[in-house]
Amino acid sequence: MPYNAGMARTGEKKEPLTKSYKYVRLVGTREALNVFFPNPEIVLASEIQGIGRELMQAAEVAARIDMPLVINFQGVRRISSALIGKFVLLNKQARSVGVKLTFREVADSVQAALREAARNLPIAED
Repeated sequence: MPYNAGMARTGEKKEPLTKSYKYVRLVGTREALNVFFPNPEIVLASEIQGIGRELMQAAEVAARIDMPLVINFQGVRRISSALIGKFVLLNKQARSVGVKLTFREVADSVQAALREAARNLPIAED
C-alpha cells in the first residue's frame, strides 16, 4: 500500500504519497518511489521532453526521501530512442545523487530496445 515516506519514521498516519505530473505518476511505497507511465506508447517528442524533466524531478524526490527509484513500465509496449536517451541521463543523475535506480515490468519489446541502446541500465529480471 502506498504511504507517505514520513510515516515509516514517525508512525503517524498520512495520505498516500501519490503525485501526478503531466507525463508520469509517482507512487511511494515502503520499498521505493515508483514512476508509472500512463501511455502504452511513448514516441512523441513533446511528451518525451516532459517525461525527461519529470524523471529528473523524481530522482531529486527519491534522494530527498532516501528511497530507491523504480521506473515501472507496466503497460508500456513501445518507446522511442529519444526516451532511451532520457533514461541514460536519469541513470547518471540517480548515481550522482546516490539513488538506486531500477527498471521493472519491462515488456520484451521495450527491454530489447533498452538493452541494445544502453547496456548499463539497471533492468530487473521480473
